[in-house]
Amino acid sequence: MGSGPARLDEVAHLVLAFGRTLLQNNADAGMVQDAIGRAAAAFGCTAHAVVTYETLLVTISRAGEFRTKTGNHVPAINVNMAAVADVEGLLRELEATAISLEIVQARIDAIDRARPMYSRWIVVAGLGITAASLSRLFGGDWPTFFVTSFAGVVGTWLRQEIALRGGNVFFGAFAGALISGVVGGAAVLLGWSALPALCFLAPGMIIVPGVPLVNGVQDVINNHMTLGIARLGFSGFLVLAIAMGLAAATVVTGVSLPVAEASHLPSLASDALFSGMAALGYLFLFQVPARLAWVGILCGIASHTTRTFFLIQGMDIVAGSLIGALAAGVLAHGFARAFDAPVSAFAFPGVVAMIPGSFAFRAVVGYLEIVKAGGAASPGLVTETLSLSVTSLLMVLAITVGVVAPLACFPRRRSAAG
Repeated sequence: MGSGPARLDEVAHLVLAFGRTLLQNNADAGMVQDAIGRAAAAFGCTAHAVVTYETLLVTISRAGEFRTKTGNHVPAINVNMAAVADVEGLLRELEATAISLEIVQARIDAIDRARPMYSRWIVVAGLGITAASLSRLFGGDWPTFFVTSFAGVVGTWLRQEIALRGGNVFFGAFAGALISGVVGGAAVLLGWSALPALCFLAPGMIIVPGVPLVNGVQDVINNHMTLGIARLGFSGFLVLAIAMGLAAATVVTGVSLPVAEASHLPSLASDALFSGMAALGYLFLFQVPARLAWVGILCGIASHTTRTFFLIQGMDIVAGSLIGALAAGVLAHGFARAFDAPVSAFAFPGVVAMIPGSFAFRAVVGYLEIVKAGGAASPGLVTETLSLSVTSLLMVLAITVGVVAPLACFPRRRSAAG
């Protein structure tokens, strides 16, 4: 246990720092409340936390006294699983041994200031591989593989440059999708690839905010409505910005992006190879510790390849996504317990390749075409666009349920948080 009679306002400040660090790195609301309660309990206090998208409110009580503190956080899409794992490790150490409040505060501050585990160039290269691997999973050939890899690298680099200069996150997503779409469209015009849909969509899919999207649904399911709806709204606008960037790229290049697209299923061996490679880029992006990267790759293979297996058997994509996410969720929860790591470090890289970015982008393009055509829009276009929209929503829900369902078998540690 931590040291005993620390001042209540100091404890409140400390537990607020725990919650803020987790929230800024896209932990779900339940994890944030759990961490706050455990940190407070280590100093003989109970805690009640209210988590919203803009504010974290914490009330600490002990022996009839209480303190309430609030702290603003910067809404961000930063995902740093190394930081989340470090916070979890610090919590476990605090619960097991006597550590002074000052030392704990210094260590949580050090976690906040720590440099990224992987350099930006490793992340850029990794996401280029992810974009290329996604193109192969969707039926692309080797020329398309290299085109989408380069487009993904260029788009990721531009987004990072905009972020480093304090640019708006939605503008960064729009600009990244635009430049990657222009690169892909130019390759099609030059005859380097005969698959324009993949040259546009695969680089755009690596920008999709999979973690906030899944966490948003999870928060809503767990009745954290305010934070969940805010995350879903943020994710929705980010997807819209990406789709608008891709649509602008079609105007610049003159290469059209089809709304309807024939599905392609790779062989199971090919699916396993490229789904593992796709997960690798997200592991770099999410700053998953190198010693645990193989678990994320295994979860990625399990989720996507399981879904492909059932799709080959004739199952629909929503049910297949649910089963694939369940496979990744069970593995993630099991390995998280084995390695004393947060479940999200394995689960999110494992399922993010199944996030239906392609469906969502084509739905937005379909809506734009409907607006342009007005009353002359064909019934087929309207039907296809609505189908893509509903399928996207159901797939996200299925993936989220698959990831969180194993909590029934591996329940989260109880805390003193209210």
